Amino acid sequence: MQPNLFEQEYRIHYYEIDYKKRVLVTSLMNYLDDVATSQSEKLGVGIDYLREHKLAWMLYKWDINIHRYPVFGEKVRVRTAPHSFYKFFAYRCFEILSHKGEKLVDAKSQWLFVDTVKKRPIKIPREMYEIYGVGVDNSLEIEDAAAPSLIDVEKEFRVRYSDIDTNRHVNNVKYAAWAIESVPLEIVLNCTLTNLKVTYKKETTYGKNIKTLTQIIRQGENTTCLHSIVDENKNELCLLESKWAKTPLF
Repeated sequence: MQPNLFEQEYRIHYYEIDYKKRVLVTSLMNYLDDVATSQSEKLGVGIDYLREHKLAWMLYKWDINIHRYPVFGEKVRVRTAPHSFYKFFAYRCFEILSHKGEKLVDAKSQWLFVDTVKKRPIKIPREMYEIYGVGVDNSLEIEDAAAPSLIDVEKEFRVRYSDIDTNRHVNNVKYAAWAIESVPLEIVLNCTLTNLKVTYKKETTYGKNIKTLTQIIRQGENTTCLHSIVDENKNELCLLESKWAKTPLF
């Protein structure tokens, strides 16, 4: 059985870019979330179906590689397909392609299938295998984001209404935005983010105060930033690992 492939076209808007006219990594992540949701909607197992059956897909891990950033006005094709299921885990792969077919971004993700009433993972039912075209039980190796061992930068944020998603907790992309906000400006201006790993640990909700704790590791002309996002009780919510290359990607 061949997993169902799904694709949508996006145009890079002005409000999605940085000062170099390149799309923001958070905008790229929004495309990935959107195309996965759109596929589920098309297959009849989207937001309303999940809500009615008290189910949800909870994102657990990202591993995103950026080869070239599309720029303002450029059109891209965002493609996704389930890779496999294993017990209560689902694995999904993504690509973002230029209009010429150049691979701009590739990403792997891991999701938990959750009972929203009991608030715990449940085994993915056989009908989901058939709907998504998944024929095998298999896992996909996705490394955990590394935790910081010391703290160079600390920033505090408060969860806003606009941070909340349809599951009534903070949208997964917001954690990446909080992490990147803690990266020193000289790195952001002089380097390019080429890889982002995220491991989600615990959800948080509206009105909570959170902190991003970041370690800066310089390796020649490249930099790795290790981020831990914690709540006011010091519970770890998310780990992120961002890699920055000295040579800009255009």
